[in-house]
Amino acid sequence: MTQPAPPPPRRFLLTLLGGIVALLALGAGFNFAVDPYASFRWSDVKGFNDQKTLRRGGSRVNKALILAHTRFDVLLYGSSRGEMGLDPGSFALNGAPAFNASLSDTNIAELVPAAEYAARHQTPRLVVIGLDLMMFGKETNSHGDFDQSGYAGASPWPVYIQRLLSLEAFADSGWVLASSMRGLRQPFAKDGTYDIGVRKKSIDHRAEIDSLLRAQMSYFRSQDGFRYTPERMADLARLLKAFDNGKTRVALFITPVHAKTLEAKAAAGLMPVWEQWKRELATTVATSKAELWDFSGANPVTAEDIPHTPGQRMRWYWDGSHFTKAAGDLILERIITGKGDDSFGIRLTPDNVEQVSARIRAERVRYAETHPAEVAEVRA
Repeated sequence: MTQPAPPPPRRFLLTLLGGIVALLALGAGFNFAVDPYASFRWSDVKGFNDQKTLRRGGSRVNKALILAHTRFDVLLYGSSRGEMGLDPGSFALNGAPAFNASLSDTNIAELVPAAEYAARHQTPRLVVIGLDLMMFGKETNSHGDFDQSGYAGASPWPVYIQRLLSLEAFADSGWVLASSMRGLRQPFAKDGTYDIGVRKKSIDHRAEIDSLLRAQMSYFRSQDGFRYTPERMADLARLLKAFDNGKTRVALFITPVHAKTLEAKAAAGLMPVWEQWKRELATTVATSKAELWDFSGANPVTAEDIPHTPGQRMRWYWDGSHFTKAAGDLILERIITGKGDDSFGIRLTPDNVEQVSARIRAERVRYAETHPAEVAEVRA
């Protein structure tokens, strides 16, 4: 009995190639439909792909892609403090389309090209930027995947190809699909926020705060520790110029670290530098159309008691540096509507900066009187 002749090599190769192309097309179609990182569009379908995530590859590439294809009325900026504490869905924004464009572990020099990129694609009516002293140090390096992002001028096409054809994207599409079907929230959501509460169901706030303070004190006291660099104010001026379009309100604010963290900075000898930074910040902002708010000190929010019981949640803080969305809502409401009082959030200008610094010194004295054990720990 004769065996059928094998297919010609050319036909076999074409069939194999066709199968591979078909599989790639199916995978690309699936990845495009799910769009797990919101790389191609903002819209989604509840129960199918509404639990998208920005986790893969780093936030800078993902956030730059989103800013290029979707327009927002409100942009929220800052470091990891802003990324965790400023909620695009805050009641204070009254439903306005908003995006958290904060960059974790950033500095003011890195924020400049990120803001300039956003300004080329967006004309928001409001930009809110959280600032802290640590962003104005000698370091100007970019972090994470910045160099591969649109912020650095990189082409998006290699990213698009990877997001359509890679096995990594296929796996994440399946993960997003499963999460959406089960209604599981993502810690790093497509609105740009990072919600540590999704990842950690139980938090020992005292342990988190003490761990952060030990790391900060070691850094502050080291030979290569933090050094304030006044030249960074030129970077801030450039950032403000990016949104100086006559249509965008720009509001900067000094982020509110916990009062115990502020005492740690004082114990490290940083208070004179911190006050100098505020003076120069107020002077720089006064030369622009932007406004500056100060939420720091030992006020009713920042002086929140730190629980001794693990698992007992704080209202305003995750740790001594990162405030919760509840505190972020107060910040946004104060800036946008003016509701509340000067005890948490005051406009800072060259005319009142010395008065505000004196008030914070008095608040710190009161905190030391009412929380002697906390202050003694950081002064030891």
